Amino acid sequence: MPAFSTISRPDLAFAARTLYLNARDDAEIAADLTAWGYTAPDDYDAGLALVAAFETATATQAAEYADQYAATDAAQTAAAEAHVRYSRHRQAARIAHRPGTDGHAALRLAGTLPSARADRLDHARIFYQTLETRTDLLDLIRGLDRTGVTDALALVTAAQTADVTQAAETGEAQRATVSATTAEADLRAHAAELAAVAKLALADKPQLREKLGLLERS
Repeated sequence: MPAFSTISRPDLAFAARTLYLNARDDAEIAADLTAWGYTAPDDYDAGLALVAAFETATATQAAEYADQYAATDAAQTAAAEAHVRYSRHRQAARIAHRPGTDGHAALRLAGTLPSARADRLDHARIFYQTLETRTDLLDLIRGLDRTGVTDALALVTAAQTADVTQAAETGEAQRATVSATTAEADLRAHAAELAAVAKLALADKPQLREKLGLLERS
C-alpha cells in the first residue's frame, strides 16, 4: 500500500492517478466509497486535477532549473572572459600610470581587484568608461586603443547582463520550487485521505484494494 505522505516524488503521480481513476471508473468501488461521503466522478476528477497540477508544476520546476543552470554557466563564462581581458589591460595601465599620477587614481589602479564578481565587473566598467572619455590616459597605455576599449567594455556589459539574467532565472526557479512543493503537498494530503478511507471501505475486498494500489503485500 503506498504511503502517500512518504512515497517518492517520481512514484507519486502514478500511484495517485491509479487510485483516482479506478475509484472513479469501477462501479463497485465507487458505490462503496459513496457511503463514506465520496461522490463519483467529481471527487475523483478533483484528485486527477491535483495530479495534473503536480505534474505541470514539477515539469515547470525542472525546466526553470535547467534555465537557471544554463544562465549560471553563461554568466560564469562571460565574467571569466571579461576578467581575463580586464586583467591584461589593467596590468598594462599600471605600467603606464605609476602610483601618484592622475591616471593611476582615475583608473583606480591601486590595490587588488574585488573578489566578488559583480564588484569586479563594476570595477572594469568604470576603468573602460574612464578610458573612453580620457583619451590622454588611453594614449599612454601600450597595446590598447579605442577599439580595444570598446570591445572590452562590450564584454563587461555582456557579463553584467548575464548576471542579471542569472538572477532572474534563479528567482524563477525558486518560485517554481514553491509552486511544485505546494502542488505536491496538496496531492499527498488529498490522496492519503482517500487511500485511508478506501482501506476501511474495502476492508473485506482485497481485490478491489489491490485495484486501487492499496493492497498490503506480505
